[in-house]
Amino acid sequence: MLFHLFSAAEAAGTAASESQLAAMSIFSKGLFTTLLGLVGVFLVLTLFYVAIKLIQRSGGKAPKAKDPEAKE
Repeated sequence: MLFHLFSAAEAAGTAASESQLAAMSIFSKGLFTTLLGLVGVFLVLTLFYVAIKLIQRSGGKAPKAKDPEAKE
């Protein structure tokens, strides 16, 4: 049901956004595409950073194994 409401709202907004995108100049379309690409790249980089920090935090420190050849 929620998907149906979302898709109906999206369909209504799609027609308006398509006409706005069609009215833009080619330079503006290029800037818009570049901006969306940069935002997407930095979002993914931020997700990787957060995932790495979470993995490092949950990993903990493993106890060191003694080296049998090390002199005491």
